Amino acid sequence: MTNAESQAEWSRRLVRAWALLVGLTLVSLTAVLVFGHTEAGLVAAAIALVASYFKARAVLDHFLDLRRADKGWRGFFSGMLIAILGGLMVTYLIAD
Repeated sequence: MTNAESQAEWSRRLVRAWALLVGLTLVSLTAVLVFGHTEAGLVAAAIALVASYFKARAVLDHFLDLRRADKGWRGFFSGMLIAILGGLMVTYLIAD
């Protein structure tokens, strides 16, 4: 929190971030429950991993305050997230 950012603004921003995390968790859960282990399981895995990317970005940006970091740091963490989640998707495809 900076001097220009009041406690109320800080709290509202964190509550919105938390609501986003809950919403994305519900999206992942719904995708897995609806598609499950059918032929559309790949779709469920893709939806869950995309939701995971946005959840990780929300945690990095709002709770770890990466939103104030240089573009280089933000790009590095985005690249790492994509690499990790891409590796998980490849693992899912190989196991299937």
